[in-house]
Amino acid sequence: MPSDLPAAPDATDAAGRALAAIDSRAPLLMVLGGAGTGKTTFLHALRKTPRGRQVFLAPTGVAALQAGGQTIHSFFGIPPRLLNPDEVKPRVQVRRLLKKLDRVVIDEVSMVRADLMDAIDISLRIARDTSEPFGGVQMVLVGDFLQLPPVVPMAEQEMLGRMGYEGPFAFNAKALADREPVGVPFTHVHRQTDRAFIAMLDAIRRGRGAREAAEALNEACVRPHRDGALPVLLTPTNARADAYNARGLATLSDAGREFSGLLKGEFGLEGDRLPVAERLVLKRGARVMALRNDPARRWVNGSVGTVVGLGETSAMVKLDAGPVVEIESFTWERIRYGWDEPGGRIEAQVVGTYTQLPLAPAWALTMHKAQGLTLEDVRIDFGDGAFAPGQAYVALSRARSLEGLSLVRPIRGQDVRVDRRVVGFMERFEG
Repeated sequence: MPSDLPAAPDATDAAGRALAAIDSRAPLLMVLGGAGTGKTTFLHALRKTPRGRQVFLAPTGVAALQAGGQTIHSFFGIPPRLLNPDEVKPRVQVRRLLKKLDRVVIDEVSMVRADLMDAIDISLRIARDTSEPFGGVQMVLVGDFLQLPPVVPMAEQEMLGRMGYEGPFAFNAKALADREPVGVPFTHVHRQTDRAFIAMLDAIRRGRGAREAAEALNEACVRPHRDGALPVLLTPTNARADAYNARGLATLSDAGREFSGLLKGEFGLEGDRLPVAERLVLKRGARVMALRNDPARRWVNGSVGTVVGLGETSAMVKLDAGPVVEIESFTWERIRYGWDEPGGRIEAQVVGTYTQLPLAPAWALTMHKAQGLTLEDVRIDFGDGAFAPGQAYVALSRARSLEGLSLVRPIRGQDVRVDRRVVGFMERFEG
């Protein structure tokens, strides 16, 4: 079964160095690197071996589900809006937990806003009654600032400037000013092996030599997709992806079956879509993608295949890179961290569940939803253009090879968007 995950970390690779920095109690650690460089393996290793009282957080509901943790806003009780520093007042039950923490791990840090990082800092200082940065809690920030940026509505952009922020990114937080993080760059790409392709992706990621890289990609990839393969189509917007999927489903003559999702308890995702639609209609012949790893490792999150049979609560899927497998309903758990007084430890409490078949129509996906996936066959439709910095890189870097990548239309200059502030930061970080 193909996987872009490297072997378990040792002390000589980036993941091993990051774990060693954690063990040496570095107060602020940044683990940053491009797509397919092993950051997920590092997170798995950090979770697997107990290293004190730690929580795993993420800026969005979907990212939190994937990380097996909680959203930053819900964990700290911070409302999802701009706050003045004196408005940050952690509730009593939150303070009790924050006092016990050794470490906060934040995944997808590129999407965390500067003002939210400062609200985290203030919350920890208040709860732990200390002026130390982040209340003396070890902070581990994981991600890639050259991928998807934080969402900053137009009305709030000017306000952030008035509040003294040079930019919206986590590294612009006042809590990080004059603080030198221990940085562990993840630079070795495991997902792709073709050095020329890796170089093209790096040029798109950084915006340096991007025109030449785009021309090379256009020459190689503006074509029909390779024979015998059915690619996943990536596009910038939900509307465009939904239209492709609806069209694909409508072409199938099979009557199909509707699978209904079951929500229990608290499972709000703060504006994000559910991991799978509550009403999931599948037909024989439908292209689908698995959205969870199989415990028996027959498929992984991102495996693509075709539905060949439908049961009451399962689907038989012929995997493109494997056998026919039965994929059954899965239950996602919404986590809230709490303190277990008798056990003297942090406890991940399940406060809500969502049960549904872990499959999504896979004629098309948004580039945002494809983040973190490895795909053997990818076709990209940039439509009216990428609308966020890093979006083109996220889409292109899903492909394992040039042979498995095709483009509906040529990449244009406006598709490759990078923020020079981020490029400058990452170049300093990576040395």
